[in-house]
Formats: sequence, structure tokens, C-alpha cells
Amino acid sequence: MKNNKISRIFEHETYRFGSTVKSIFKVGAAVLISASMMMSSISGLAVNSNDADSQSAQTTQSSDNSDSSNNSDNSQKTTQKQSNPDRKQGEKPALGDGETGILIDSASGRVLFEKDSTKRMYPASTTKVMTALLTIETIERGEISLDTQIEVTAEMLKDSDPDGSNMALKEGEILSVDALLKGLMIPSGNDAACALADYIGKSIPEFADMMNRRAAELGCTDTHFANPSGLHDDDHYTTAADMAKIARAAMSLDKFRNIADIAHIKIPPTNKTEKERYYINTNGLLSTMRYTNFYYKGANGIKTGHTSKAGNCLVSSAKRDGLEFIGVIFGGKDVADSHKDSIEMLDWGFETFNNMRALVKDDMPCEIRVKLGKSTDSLTLSVVESVNVVVPKGTTADNLEIRPNIPESVSAPISAGTQIGTVSVLLGGEEIGSGILVANRDVERSFFWPVMAAADALWSNIITRSIIILLGIGVLAFILMFIRGMYVNIKRSKHKRRRRRP
Repeated sequence: MKNNKISRIFEHETYRFGSTVKSIFKVGAAVLISASMMMSSISGLAVNSNDADSQSAQTTQSSDNSDSSNNSDNSQKTTQKQSNPDRKQGEKPALGDGETGILIDSASGRVLFEKDSTKRMYPASTTKVMTALLTIETIERGEISLDTQIEVTAEMLKDSDPDGSNMALKEGEILSVDALLKGLMIPSGNDAACALADYIGKSIPEFADMMNRRAAELGCTDTHFANPSGLHDDDHYTTAADMAKIARAAMSLDKFRNIADIAHIKIPPTNKTEKERYYINTNGLLSTMRYTNFYYKGANGIKTGHTSKAGNCLVSSAKRDGLEFIGVIFGGKDVADSHKDSIEMLDWGFETFNNMRALVKDDMPCEIRVKLGKSTDSLTLSVVESVNVVVPKGTTADNLEIRPNIPESVSAPISAGTQIGTVSVLLGGEEIGSGILVANRDVERSFFWPVMAAADALWSNIITRSIIILLGIGVLAFILMFIRGMYVNIKRSKHKRRRRRP
């Protein structure tokens, strides 16, 4: 039974041995490798207050034929089980004691579920989501590339905690940014975090400042980072709500996505290592290689974390049927808590919501007044792209409100495709989606635009407008008085003529 189970695990993860090796050697090798993995997994569960992630790195040679694998290889072979059989379908998640959590729609950032999501918590190695985000944004700006080579220095290693989760980097070792990013996210390497931070920020403190500035830009109102790895510091904290914003920003970048959902990977040998490094992702939602009970269909990220003070943390993401959700769990008592509660949130999201098309591309939901136009005084606005919204199942188009956000008027000339404003989609008064409104055609300026513009400018000035109104009232009063005077004179003339008659 034990050997059959081992064989299924290795068949599931596509481990292949040479066709010429006899079956008895296959089984023997499988047993040895499996035992090694199980020991690593067990040791990885040990609690260490200085460990930025409870799962230690796997550093062994692999016979896998691919350099990396995402969760797609498991999706056809694993049946998803409900994390909490006692929870009725559609019933909101019930997180464990002391846990905080949040579930958001990845596309819009809208909060779908939360529990104490604004409470300050220690994020542990989920911190590395921000470290990866800043690294990839530096790549996007063209300052470095994935192929940029970084030499590991003693300064980089001094704050990485050799007893925590690491890539086992060596002083003088040279690795690419790509390799360090994968070592950062998959085995949760503290040393990889410090190497990237020191190289990009010129020092760990300066990189921490970069982290805090970026967090503020993302609207994180209760976050402060002290280091790039998540090793415990009393002044290193965030909230589930803030971490969801950081994760959403990271998942908007393809380079981050390409790493976040890797289940296991090989890092080639370097100038300081003869053998390739093999790592299994610490995120149990992505693979059955480390944990057999947490694989989640559609999972595509993101990051685990653990310290004794932070508890077990998990930033998760999953995509199904046109929906993508991001979840955050902080403060789990053990690995099972953080994973099961993440799964429960994701399950509830997919059970409760669906994707609805609120506006179709080129829809024309409103008009706007045009000043100085040659042949028209109004213009129809259209939607640039279709607007999809996440709504509770059973919602219809009649339940939605479409609200344009446009100025009172625009001035010609106007080119077709010019952005004029936005349109909001509301459900029960809450904005759940938005789109961009543009002019659907050209509008030329009138030949008399200087006169029209001058008149419009005069009328737009409140003082001038008041003067014009007062002058108008004065002119009208003068006309009325003139008419009255004429009327009186006519009556007097008639009266005089009657008196002169014999």
C-alpha cells in the first residue's frame, strides 16, 4: 500500500525514470526520494520565531524533464474537495479564532468578504509579494532585466537568517534576477529577498523605504515594512485589506504571474554550486508535492508566510469560469488553518458570484452638450471596451444602474475616440465596475467660434454675467419707462384735444 501510494504521487507529478532501469530500482529510488521529501516537509513545520516561512527550501537534484511546472499538471488528476463539509453551499466562511481575512475580486478590487481585514497583523513571508512587485516594476522601467546578474555579497546575507527559509546562497555566488525571483517566491528564500533588495535599493533600509512608498501609492493605509523578507520586526506590519491591494497590483504584471503559480522548479548550477537546485512551492494550493490535501483547482498563486508571532499566513489566488479572486488569511494557527480557510473563502466566492456583461463595447449610454460646434450642439459618447462585473448569482441587468461621470459640456473641435469621461456600474448604490467614455465621432469648430467663444467666456464669468444681467434689467426698465412715458404723453395729447373742442 505504501509503495503504491508513493508510485501514484510520483506518477502524478510526472517524475520519470530511465526506461532501462529495472522496476525494483524504480521503487527503491522512489522510496528514498519520498522519504527525503517527507522529512523536509515535517521539519518545515517546526516553529521558529526568526523563520520568515514555515516551509524550508527543497534543495535536491531532480529527474523532472521540465524546468518548472504550474498547477495545470494537477488539474486533470485531482478532484477538488470542499474544505469544510459542515459549511452549507453559499454560507459565508467562518475563519478560525484570531484569524483575519479578506476576499476581493481581482479585476475590480471590490471586497466580497472580510473579517477584521483592517486589523494590524505581522505578514511574515507574504511580505515577499511586495519585494517581487518592486523588483518586477524595476524591470518594467528598464533599469534591470531578468537576465541581470547579481553577485551575492556578505552584506546581502547578514540579514537573511540562515536558520530560516533560504535558497542557501553563498558569498560570491552569481545568479540572475530571474533565478532570485523564483527563489524568493517558490521556496520563500530570505537570502534571495535580501539580495534583490540590496541590489535594487542599494541597501536594505533604502529598499524598505521604497516598499513603504509603494504601499502608500497603492492606498495601503496601515502598512509599514522594515525588511524585504518578512522576518519578525515589531515595526513590520500590514493588514489583510492592504495586502490584498499589494497582491492585486502584483498579479496585474505578467512576469509576477508567471512565477507565482509555479508548483516546482529547477535552478541551474552556478559558479558556487555544482548541482541544480530543486524547489517545491510552499503554497499547498498549487501542488500535491508537499501537501496532499490542499491542492485547489484553478489556483494560480500567490505566497505563504510563517513566524511564531505572525502565525500561518497565505495570500491566495484562483481563477475559474471568467472569475478571479484574491484571498488573504493572516494568523492561522497552523498550515492547515491558513490553507483550509483560504479554500473556504475561494469556494464561497465561486459559489456565490458570477460574471455579468453590464456594457458592450461601443454601447452609447449618454450624450453631452457641445460648445462652438459647427453643425451640432450635442455629442453621443460610447464605451471603449465591454464592462464585465462580478455580481451575486441571480442578478439581472434590471438590477444594475448605469451612471455616466461626464462634465456639463465640451468645446469643439473634438476628435472621435477622445476620452470625455467614465461610466460607473452600480448595484444597490455600490460601484461594482466602470468603463471609459469617448466621443463616437468628430465635431468641427464653428466658423463663428471667436464670437461664440467670446460670448461664452463673458457669460461664464460670474461678475460679467451679473453686470450683463443688471444691464439687461436696466435696459428693460428703460424700455418700460419709455413706453409708459409715451403712453402718458399720448393720453395727455388726447385730453388736450378734447378740451379744445367747442
